[in-house]
Amino acid sequence: MFDPSMQRQSNRIFGAVIGIVVDNKDPEGRYRVKVKFPWIRESSVKYTNEPDSSDFRSSWARITTPLAGSRDGEARGFFFLPEVDDEVLVMFELGDIRRPVVVGNLFNGVDKAYHDNNAQLGANNYRSFRSRSGHMIVFHDDDAAGQERIIIETKVPNTDVEVDPMERQGHTIVLDHSTEAEKIQIYDSKKENYVLIDSTNNKISVVSEQGDITLSAPLGTVRIECASLHTESTGNTSMEAGMNMKMEAGTNMDLEAGGVLTEVASKIKLN
Repeated sequence: MFDPSMQRQSNRIFGAVIGIVVDNKDPEGRYRVKVKFPWIRESSVKYTNEPDSSDFRSSWARITTPLAGSRDGEARGFFFLPEVDDEVLVMFELGDIRRPVVVGNLFNGVDKAYHDNNAQLGANNYRSFRSRSGHMIVFHDDDAAGQERIIIETKVPNTDVEVDPMERQGHTIVLDHSTEAEKIQIYDSKKENYVLIDSTNNKISVVSEQGDITLSAPLGTVRIECASLHTESTGNTSMEAGMNMKMEAGTNMDLEAGGVLTEVASKIKLN
């Protein structure tokens, strides 16, 4: 088995080594973790098969992060702090074990990846990010089957990461560029309240199957412009204006009531 100690030169270790995160609560609030190295022996006898009473722990290790930095005092870059017990790949500045740097996280035989490319027959159609709670961003690139989409969803079980998002229980946003099915979908977890932009059928739907829909512009104007307008309610319909109300038809206008038609005003003018 490979022994990293064989690469030591004057108490330095060159190359990448494996470690396990033991602490991510940096007392200085910096983006660092502590790592243990089970393969390092602290006993005076360098090469024995006797384990130490405890694993060797590193000093606080910085973590390589895309776009890390700041501008005008405003930090930027990714923030993906490893969890305790994560397996990580570590290197040391100039081989100095006192200056560790975490260069990446590793899946392993216990902490397995949530996509199985063998089950995809090697198609490798998924690029995704999944948080500890199961929130996911997925890029699905099955161009051979004409299924190309981006999915943002909450609370995705580990066993359902490749299930159709409409069959899962989280809140969902889907940007679907699939052949003959182009659409944008925003659904709640119950799939009862949603917005559907159907590019294929040139249609937009806003639906609340059990609740209400409110359009509000307290200091502005709500304007509806269309070639034809149809409104229908199964219950009552109410229209109210705090000041003037004007209804105008370019040709004919019909007013019809199945019961009593009532007009009330201080003065009514007819033509």
